[in-house]
Amino acid sequence: MNLEFIHSLNLFDEELLGLEKLENQGFNNINYLLKTSKKSYIVRVFKSNDSVNMSRKFEYEIQKKAYKKNIASKPIFLNDDLIIYEYVKGTHKTKLRNKDIKKLISKVKKYHKFKIKENPYNLKSDFLNYAKILKDDKSKIIIKESLKILNKIRKNKKDFVLTHHDLNPKNILFQKNNIKIIDWEYAGINNRFFDLASICIEFKLKKKKEQLLLEYYFKKNYKYSNQKKLNNFKNIYSNLCYLWFEKVNKL
Repeated sequence: MNLEFIHSLNLFDEELLGLEKLENQGFNNINYLLKTSKKSYIVRVFKSNDSVNMSRKFEYEIQKKAYKKNIASKPIFLNDDLIIYEYVKGTHKTKLRNKDIKKLISKVKKYHKFKIKENPYNLKSDFLNYAKILKDDKSKIIIKESLKILNKIRKNKKDFVLTHHDLNPKNILFQKNNIKIIDWEYAGINNRFFDLASICIEFKLKKKKEQLLLEYYFKKNYKYSNQKKLNNFKNIYSNLCYLWFEKVNKL
């Protein structure tokens, strides 16, 4: 990847100044910062599609929708090898204040309302696939426990929404008066509580802040049963993370 290749795409009127490989790299991509005379952009070169929920085209279309709602950065270009979108500045937080939770939940609710015609993500299939790869006792126990939880959770269609599926601190940028959510490659249809659970786990929210998160999200529709659903998906999310890292370590 070099400036000559970027120039050959004929995407920019402005002068291309530099292309820098970023230090922090994801599992599925190689990331670059492209600087031009007017703006900066992220160039994400695809390395693997093995753990991406949907197609890259789906990711691109979702990011366009999210950009129009002031949730994501503007996508510029997509082909079979890479995606380019505008670079946005912001702060990655590891701890959330009450007002941070309120702002973040307002963004999550916006994209949860997107009307998307796709089949729901199959969490059970994920755990069954891990069972084929991970044969150690701890993984077996976690998979068995997770399948039991999934069997208890009835498919409530009203809870299935577009989910980001990877709301960790690295993918959330806090700006002065806004929040931008980046890296939509895992986006897909899933239970709304999956995203809510990921925020609780990734930001290590305590019970009071978890309840506040639910109250911000559901407002007048808040029910005690919401906490039970959240707890189920916290277990599912934590177990998926553990199994994912175990799988990566085996590669």
